[in-house]
Parts: sequence; C-alpha cells; structure tokens
Amino acid sequence: MHYGVKSVAISAVVAAVLTATACSTSGSVGGSKAAGGKGKPGLSTGVPTATVADSDAAVGADASGTSSSSGKSSASGKSSSKPSTAASGASSSGATGGSGSTLTAAQLKPLLLTDKDDPGYTFDAARDETSTTDTPEKVTVGGAACQAFIDAQDALSTKYGTVAEADRQLDKKAENHVIRDSIAVMPSPDKAAAMIADVTAGLHACKSLTMADDSDQVQMAFDPIPQLIKDGQVGYVNTMTIGGNQLLAAVEVDQVGSTISEIALVGPMTTDTTTLQQMGATLAHLGQLQVQRIKAAQGQ
Repeated sequence: MHYGVKSVAISAVVAAVLTATACSTSGSVGGSKAAGGKGKPGLSTGVPTATVADSDAAVGADASGTSSSSGKSSASGKSSSKPSTAASGASSSGATGGSGSTLTAAQLKPLLLTDKDDPGYTFDAARDETSTTDTPEKVTVGGAACQAFIDAQDALSTKYGTVAEADRQLDKKAENHVIRDSIAVMPSPDKAAAMIADVTAGLHACKSLTMADDSDQVQMAFDPIPQLIKDGQVGYVNTMTIGGNQLLAAVEVDQVGSTISEIALVGPMTTDTTTLQQMGATLAHLGQLQVQRIKAAQGQ
C-alpha cells in the first residue's frame, strides 16, 4: 500500500491517466472541465459529499462481487452539494464490528474489486501484486511526520507486522482512469487500528511531501475528507505532481478487524463539482462493497 499508489506503480498510473480528457460516465474519476491542474478541488462541495446511506443502498446486502450498481449510484449526480450528516453515522469499519477471523494471503485476491464492480473498468490478474512493503520509502522533503505518514500508508511490515497483502490496478482505457485497490492483513486488530490512527495523525501533521520515483520527483499535497475521518476509517484527497503534470486521487482506508481495505480513485486534476461528487459517490460505494466482502470472509 502507498497512498493508494505504490511508488513502483506511480509511473504506470501516470501513463494511464495523463491523456484523459473526457468526464467519466460511471461515476469514476474524470473531468471534461478540468482546470488545467490549477487550484485544488472544492472539498466542501466535492468528494466529501457522497453519503454512506446512498452507497449502502447501492451496495445492498451483496458481498459476492457480482454487484454492478456503482454506475447507477454515482452517475445519478444526486449527492448533495453540502456535507451530509448521514455519512457520519454509518461507519463501514471493523473497529466496532468485531474482529472476525484472520484472513490468509490466499483469501485476499478474491476479495479485491473486479470489472463487475464499476462498469467500464478492466484488470489483468497477472499484474496483481502480493508483496508487503518491508523497506521504508524515503521522503526527501517533509520530515519525520511525512515519513511516518508514508510508512503507515505503506502498511510497513517492520512497523505494523503486516503478514499478507494483495494489490490490484483496474483501468478504464477508454477514458484513462485508474482504481488502485489494496487489502492487507495485520497480526491483530490493534495493529490495524494503529495504522489507521497513524494515517489520520499524518494528515494533520503532513500537508505535503516530496518523494523520488525513478528519475522524477513526486510531490503530494493532502486534504482530509471530514466525513471519512472516524473510528476505524480515514479518507483524504491526494494531489500528485510528477513531471509537471497533476493527478487527483481520492483515497478511503477502512479497518475490518485485523484487515485493512484501501481504495484510491485516480484521474486527471479537476475542480469540476459534478465530477468530484461522482468521485465521492463511487469511492463510498466501492469502499462499502469491499468492506462487506472482507466481513463476510471473516465470518462477521
């Protein structure tokens, strides 16, 4: 895991996204009205506005991986332009839902998102990653607070004892949008809770940082999504700049017992309110869907 995009995958994600110009019709990242990389998304009227209640209705009780309703829930444009109070009352995390059984590495990949979960996306299972992060990825600008934030987002095994991980990238080639999906297993619910707490603390202590990716410098700026900051859950927007180009990622991280679910929607930089609302609705839907799958696998 790495802010939704491992450093080894940044170049591939950039290549997949930078040519995107059309607004996604499935509620995913996009923006025909992108502001040319200028300014920041209007967080008070954008990504945070999708209600968990809406996403619960879209997901329903289906944790089998056959749902394809996210396009309906996110393309409808019904998410409010004001922060929803419903979002703060329905945590999807396992912090209050019981620990369940500990998952094995072999159980993780079937729980990851697929092309059935958001129409138009495809993936190649041969590209899935199953390695944990064992060495800290160096933050060159940002100091100790930002290094701690990246270590938490990486689920660094030497710090949290990560025992298994599975990562997948889904692409919408017609529009060059990307979903980065990760599930990691910690040795205990306490370790998983510590990781969530460190990511949350990092959002307050680290507003921006710089890392190296091959020959390029990657700059990141972070903004919390208030409706996704709660017990066992954290969400934020990451504005990434690489090679003079800007990308926008919306990230949701959930604790489900000893398991961590992380989903990032990545696309061209945009400040278009409709696109950001679609982005928020899709993130809420996919986050709920994956959490439900994990809970089912744990026997909750």
